[in-house]
Amino acid sequence: MKIIHIENYNQFLNFFNNNTIDYIIINISASWCKPCNEIKEELNEFIDNLIIENTIFLKIDYNLLEEEQDFYKYLQPNKIPYFYIFKDKSIQTHFQTSNMEIIKKNITTEIIDNNNNNFDLSNDF
Repeated sequence: MKIIHIENYNQFLNFFNNNTIDYIIINISASWCKPCNEIKEELNEFIDNLIIENTIFLKIDYNLLEEEQDFYKYLQPNKIPYFYIFKDKSIQTHFQTSNMEIIKKNITTEIIDNNNNNFDLSNDF
């Protein structure tokens, strides 16, 4: 799955308003966040090798949330790294963790297991 780095609030809204995507996975992190940096490579590898139909992965820098307050209408993380999974433009679940096993489990459970999606885990994780 391709990782899309969100540059501004309007780009973020485009994914909600102009797409027929079933699931949107969002990761909020920051370059100054030690736990975010510790999982960055493994998370990117996991997402790169995960193929789920009608699903995109958005990465948003926490600093952007602070700069563009409109984000807080949708996203209000209390700690980072923070994850949201949207289904049909509504939050299905959200969680805060830097534990890759929990991240993988939550994504797998919320999207794959609960919806019998066709998917491909190109690498065993």
